[in-house]
Amino acid sequence: MSNQQPDSVNCFIISLQEQNLLLPQSVAVEVVTQQVVRSVPGAPAWLRGVFDWRQAQVPIVSLDTLLQVPEERQTRINRFVVLHGVERHAGLEYYGLQVRGIPHPVKLSPADIELEPRREEDPSVIAARVRASGVLCIIPAFEMMEDMLEAGLKGL
Repeated sequence: MSNQQPDSVNCFIISLQEQNLLLPQSVAVEVVTQQVVRSVPGAPAWLRGVFDWRQAQVPIVSLDTLLQVPEERQTRINRFVVLHGVERHAGLEYYGLQVRGIPHPVKLSPADIELEPRREEDPSVIAARVRASGVLCIIPAFEMMEDMLEAGLKGL
């Protein structure tokens, strides 16, 4: 008999303002705090600005803004998860997601994840809603988010 464990994935559950975010650890590079963020004139509201990281300028996406959390309810803490760009757009090797909490590492198997219904107001950058180890989370559509970033930056 085989004692083989079911496939599992190392992930992070990270607090946003009113939601939790589920990210595979493989896309996260680093969590950085208290960076000087420069605004980008003419950028959409969800593009918070850019900051310098490892000799690169990293654009920052606010999922809270995309999820329509009012500005006055958003935390002012500058904490960002730097992600690898999966689409390999020129100039978008890395980008950041503005988050509120500190990433909580979890190891998830298929049995630990339950699909939840999407909400009518969910933007297209939300690929899915899931319950991961009992915690309600959103999973971003990385490709769509990166396409939005590329278009948003080109238009400036």
